[in-house]
Amino acid sequence: MSGSTRGEVGRSLKAKLSLVITAILVLAIVLVALFLLRQQQQSLTVEMTKRGLAIAENLASGAKNLLLQNDDLSLNVLVRDAMKDADVAYVVITDEKGRIRAHSNISEIGEAVTRQAPLAPARDALTVTSYRTATRAGIIDFAVPLSFRKVRLGALYLGFSEASIVAAVGRARWQAGLITLGMVSLGIGGAVGLATLLSRPIFRLVDGTRAIAGGDFKVRLPVTSRDELGMLTESFNQMAKSLREKEMIKRAFSRYVAREVVEEVLKDPEQLQLKGERREVTVLFCDVRGFTPMSERLTPEQVVSLLNDFYTLMIEITFKHDGTLDKFLGDGVMAIFGAPIPHPDHALSAARAALEMQAGMGGCTPRGLPRAPSPS
Repeated sequence: MSGSTRGEVGRSLKAKLSLVITAILVLAIVLVALFLLRQQQQSLTVEMTKRGLAIAENLASGAKNLLLQNDDLSLNVLVRDAMKDADVAYVVITDEKGRIRAHSNISEIGEAVTRQAPLAPARDALTVTSYRTATRAGIIDFAVPLSFRKVRLGALYLGFSEASIVAAVGRARWQAGLITLGMVSLGIGGAVGLATLLSRPIFRLVDGTRAIAGGDFKVRLPVTSRDELGMLTESFNQMAKSLREKEMIKRAFSRYVAREVVEEVLKDPEQLQLKGERREVTVLFCDVRGFTPMSERLTPEQVVSLLNDFYTLMIEITFKHDGTLDKFLGDGVMAIFGAPIPHPDHALSAARAALEMQAGMGGCTPRGLPRAPSPS
């Protein structure tokens, strides 16, 4: 596998795995952060509502007595003290006719109270209403009826600002954003590392497949895990071993049988049956004429050299003409044409092989000796 091809595959696989893992991680972090922020906002709203309700009830308790005493000065002092709380947006105290007796905005004192939608005048029971002003500021409004022994004295309206909630949520959102950014950065690094770890065995398998396609059956890949990739790698090694053994068998048989015959047998070894078959074939016998007296004049080394050259030539010519080497007969060979692979012109092939054998014997001459005799 070329470096560029592997690089392209590596970048593609790593990029896909990294993107998928990072996207899942980011989605999970964002959903958790949003859930926590929403929970915090709801919790802060509940706590602020409780706090505003406590302030409203406390002011209402003091306002009742002051209304009975008709003490407007003390009512306004009560309102002014309440406004010292940063979360209090407004305080309004009215009499039973709806006329303002005390207000956080002193210019409103003496006027008839007006309530903008969705706010309504105080009823017989305390009401809590959340709304937004024209400036989009959130307000929690508490409308508390003021009565003494079932006699209506007036009403108290307290506006509690949600600005502190917004500020707290904003700080939490900022902190969550920083934490999310840090976790995403770590997640990207982890995703790239995990993608590399997952893709490495795949790259080894690709390289091994390329090696086998190139004829290298000795390749063996390391099994680094016990998961599916490890099982796949082990299966690949078993396949390579089988192919290596098959190639060894093919090479061994090719020394005695034509390669086409070996490939035909190995295509489906299970279908190979050891039984006889009646067929017309041509049998060729070839040996060296006068070999016995000639070998008496040669040294053992020269005899071995002559026989090696002779056998090599006979085998090559036999295979060249689609023959099968049946056996060696001392200084001769026996070859069959037309079996085990049928050949319509087996007799002609045998004749051509015999002629080529005779012509090729000129090269089977040990050094220092005259030309070897032709085969019989």
